[in-house]
Amino acid sequence: MKMNRKKQDCKEGKHFSLSKLLIPVSLVLISLSLGNILPDYLDKHNSSRTYENLRESYTKIRKGDGGEKEKDWWLTDVMIRFDELREENPDIVAWIRSDDPENTGIDYPVFYSGDNEKYLRRDLYGKSHIAGSIFLEGLNRPDFTDYYTVIYGHNMNDGSMFGGLKKYRKKEFWEENPYFTLYTEGAVYRYQIFACHEAENGGDVYKIGYEPGEKYQKLIDSMVCNSLIDTGIHPDSSHKVMTLSTCTDSGYSRRFAVHAVCVDSRKTEETENRINEN
Repeated sequence: MKMNRKKQDCKEGKHFSLSKLLIPVSLVLISLSLGNILPDYLDKHNSSRTYENLRESYTKIRKGDGGEKEKDWWLTDVMIRFDELREENPDIVAWIRSDDPENTGIDYPVFYSGDNEKYLRRDLYGKSHIAGSIFLEGLNRPDFTDYYTVIYGHNMNDGSMFGGLKKYRKKEFWEENPYFTLYTEGAVYRYQIFACHEAENGGDVYKIGYEPGEKYQKLIDSMVCNSLIDTGIHPDSSHKVMTLSTCTDSGYSRRFAVHAVCVDSRKTEETENRINEN
């Protein structure tokens, strides 16, 4: 009995010693994990808060009465204060907004610097952020007079920036969210999404300078042919097309591209007059 008692005491002693050892090891591992995760979390949180402040300060949405929206509500019910926004950063050339930002996550200023690097990992104040900013292809004209335009944004896991674009892989999501609007200081452009697919980085989708004609039509045809969803929409080369591009899980060689055709454009005076009346 005494021998068994000694063995039991010995085992209990070993268990106690092992427990004492595991506690500090666990604390070290937790600290290391937090050290890796926390900076990224704070970075994304700060970036998100920056753009929330911009929406609160420089966008004005006319509140409806809860009934059915008017046909041109995207023109008359939304106003962006570009004069004040440009005081924050003169590189802001537009604001892109989907009809349901809470669902798509798309409601951001668009920057233009003439290159594709400046805003890749920076916000409007020049601060470094993983999420970066939404920016216009450097080879495009910043006045949006090109027939074909590309806008870039990161594919963030929390759905911010262009993280919501991947939802367009499902036709049901497109049916609920087929439109977005691009607001500029002088005009408002209404776009309807007609295709989406994984495009080759550096391929024809990322070339700029298309004009109405056979070459441009061939590009549009390929967008429709390669689309992951069938929308039944097939634009011709007389239309302006915009591609929203983000990264994928397939590596740097592929990007996820959502293609939209311009279905309407108006001057911004109509927007200003309607907003000021309400």
